[in-house]
Amino acid sequence: MLKNLPIQSVSWLSSLIVATIDFLSTFNLILFCVFSCCTRLRKCPATVQGFLVLGAAVKHGQVPPVLATRLDKAINCWKTHQSAKIIVSGGIVQKAKESEAEVMAAYLIAHGIPARKIIRENKALNTWQNLAFASQLIKPQETVVVVTSDFHVLRARAYARKMGLNWSFISSKTPWRYCPLTFIRDYLGIIRDHWWVFCGSTLFLLLVEFILK
Repeated sequence: MLKNLPIQSVSWLSSLIVATIDFLSTFNLILFCVFSCCTRLRKCPATVQGFLVLGAAVKHGQVPPVLATRLDKAINCWKTHQSAKIIVSGGIVQKAKESEAEVMAAYLIAHGIPARKIIRENKALNTWQNLAFASQLIKPQETVVVVTSDFHVLRARAYARKMGLNWSFISSKTPWRYCPLTFIRDYLGIIRDHWWVFCGSTLFLLLVEFILK
């Protein structure tokens, strides 16, 4: 079909497709950023029996800034729910010597959380496994609050819903210097998980533009 079109038409069609994808991607990215920032406003429920802190890559046994904000958020919330347990989830990644869970547990203990209140889930290698493996350590009727970064809430909550986990989510604020990389990376992860929605929206916009042309 494209071979039979004039060069000007092919050029216009290519420009239209590129412009539509660019507009849709930018608009959705802005919505994603706004939603992520709004998740910081969510307060911890009145009743909590367990906190689940989702892991992130650790380097040389040290907690990186993004993961530290998640742990600090969990610590602050735990102070008003000291009967709750804290599950830290994360396995050994990138040839690390210790699991993310072990490093996270050490951080919590160093900041005053009793060791008996900490449960380590040290096999998960991604967000889906974080939730799936942690759910095996929690009773179905328990009230659970998942603690993760603001940019990560949307994807993690979508996974939890797919698993039938009716858990609450609260988020920590991502340090500014890490925002560009983390927000764009998770946004691309959402597009990957819901590519059919993105493609459908793009085709719909293109159809509308052709009709209005």
